[in-house]
Amino acid sequence: METGRKSGFVALLGRPNVGKSTLLNRILGARIAIVTSKPQTTRDRIAGIYTDPRGQIIFLDSPGIHHPKRALNEYMVRTAERIAGEADVVVHIVDDRPQVSGEEENLV
Repeated sequence: METGRKSGFVALLGRPNVGKSTLLNRILGARIAIVTSKPQTTRDRIAGIYTDPRGQIIFLDSPGIHHPKRALNEYMVRTAERIAGEADVVVHIVDDRPQVSGEEENLV
């Protein structure tokens, strides 16, 4: 039976502390992701689902893209890369810092 409902995955990507988790919380109208001023607070994928009569959008919050110096940081960057690969749409969130990092450029 065809219901006509649609769904899709949207990845939220960007540097640490550009507002990915804040945007997710604002879109969903709920505190789904932890928001702090500390970089790398998000360490794994966080999914939030927006639903309306036309369908669902599954938003995937990701760790910030940065130059990894430790194993945990490498894991976090790989997680962001996996999230980008799983998404139907990638939203690259930027702030007012002057340049895009090499890691961001490669991922985009």
